[in-house]
Amino acid sequence: MSTLLPTLPAGPAAAECCAPSAGIDASLDAERIATAAKALSEPLRVQILDVLRHSEQQVCQCELIPLFAINQSLLSHHMKKLVDAGLVQVERRHKWAYYSVSTDALKELTAWLS
Repeated sequence: MSTLLPTLPAGPAAAECCAPSAGIDASLDAERIATAAKALSEPLRVQILDVLRHSEQQVCQCELIPLFAINQSLLSHHMKKLVDAGLVQVERRHKWAYYSVSTDALKELTAWLS
């Protein structure tokens, strides 16, 4: 036994419905924003970025390891994701890595989110 579904009357054409109020921003670098968002999809990376953005100077990896109670290889993994996304800058001094936030990337994200 099959039941027929009721048909609804056709509504107005899209052009008659409403004026287009949205458009694509040609200046938006969607690929860049998506890369940054993907890098921030891990809560630990968000926390690391937050520590770096509140620091007035570069932060050594030797400070981040005990702060988050993680080992060096896990920190390196997360930092690589943040650096590759352009959110964090790294400066190597001998065997240590010092990290800071990319201010341009933060400004770009802030502008897009506001």
